[in-house]
Amino acid sequence: MNAWVLLKSILMLFVVLDPVTVSPFYAVEASKIAEEKRVEFLNTVLLSALAMLVAFAVIGDYLFEILNVSFSDFRVAAGIILMIYAVASLFDIHIGGSAREGGGGAIVPLAVPLLAGPGSISTLLYIKYSYGYTTALLSAVVNIGIAYPIFYYSSRLIKFLGEYGISLVDKFMSLIMAGFAVSIIREGITAMTM
Repeated sequence: MNAWVLLKSILMLFVVLDPVTVSPFYAVEASKIAEEKRVEFLNTVLLSALAMLVAFAVIGDYLFEILNVSFSDFRVAAGIILMIYAVASLFDIHIGGSAREGGGGAIVPLAVPLLAGPGSISTLLYIKYSYGYTTALLSAVVNIGIAYPIFYYSSRLIKFLGEYGISLVDKFMSLIMAGFAVSIIREGITAMTM
């Protein structure tokens, strides 16, 4: 395996996975968790994202083909899920389990689709077909490892901002998430019409 190809693949996935931008979303969700459970919550987020990336690297494209689902269809679906979560978060509507009850938000929207979303999955599939399975899987593992300290230290925002500050950041990030959801849906629909 070429070290330059691996480094290039890791950087390519890092840019799309973008844990730095996702870290404020993580900090908001982590603020809803008891402090002693935050490491477990962080592990759930990152391991879920890794599992999703690995699953798509191994069988995702074949599964799409079998089910006759285009990648554009997947983008629209991911955008709709993200939009539902953004609206629910904006209006304090709890969907499914609450984060305060043990980790709601870890899988949706943090692991999927904010980390393991259409962009990172398509990038990983590109890496797989360009450089092979091993490079794709190593890129995913290294990127999740890089995301760990970024997310871990983003929790310090919670202490700095306090209850009202984190609530304000929550609403702001919900609006950003809604905009991101519309962008994913638009990209999917545009790709369908081409």
